[in-house]
Amino acid sequence: MITRKIKHKKYKIYESEEEFRKDYPDEKIYTNWREGTEGSWVKTDDGQVCPVLHRGKLRNGTVEGVYNYYIRTPIGSFVCRDSIVMDGEPRKNIYSFGSGDKSPYEIKRDRKKPTKREFLFAKYVAKGDDIVDAFLSAYPTENRDYAESQAKILMNTERVRGLIREEIDKVLNEAEITPLYILNKMKNIIESPDGRDSDKVSILKELVTISGMKDTEKRSESVTVFQGFSQEQLSAIGGETKKLAEAKREVEK
Repeated sequence: MITRKIKHKKYKIYESEEEFRKDYPDEKIYTNWREGTEGSWVKTDDGQVCPVLHRGKLRNGTVEGVYNYYIRTPIGSFVCRDSIVMDGEPRKNIYSFGSGDKSPYEIKRDRKKPTKREFLFAKYVAKGDDIVDAFLSAYPTENRDYAESQAKILMNTERVRGLIREEIDKVLNEAEITPLYILNKMKNIIESPDGRDSDKVSILKELVTISGMKDTEKRSESVTVFQGFSQEQLSAIGGETKKLAEAKREVEK
């Protein structure tokens, strides 16, 4: 027997009916798991016994009024068809049909096509909102702890960072702000005899980071504004520049 914790509650998966009967000698078991109802016990195709957490229905394609039923168990979710087999080890993601080899985190991390809410999240971040506030604005939740954890996952995905770059590029292009324009402004401040030393030091630090001359000991949630320069721009400023600017929020290891 193994125990699986789901949403702060523990559920038992018995290796066999014999093992199950030691705890529940008179409890009914659906030997055909496809007939299981919420709260009942079912027997899998390889002889395990587990509870049904939920029974629901799915629309069958485009046919109006036709549905397929499914059950969710501590082992995973399965459509109630004769062709579907329920067996094996518990799936990482019990909410996914099929093998369920990926956890909810892995599914969100590896998704290629952005969702509508991810587009909204990217717009809010590009506008300058804190990532937690951006998530709360884009998603139907008021839980800040949950929003923070999910926002960090999104910020670590290429697809969302790409969306944010696109949104920032739109604003910069409309304002005719180019990589060379920004670098020239930074250069002018450094070389100005009237400039404040504190401003010059700050800009020099940014340029050191941009040029890749110094590694940072902190991780950053970064939104790269510009990814590279033309050969003419590189010649104008000298050196090999990897990034022009980053909108970043420092996060301790």
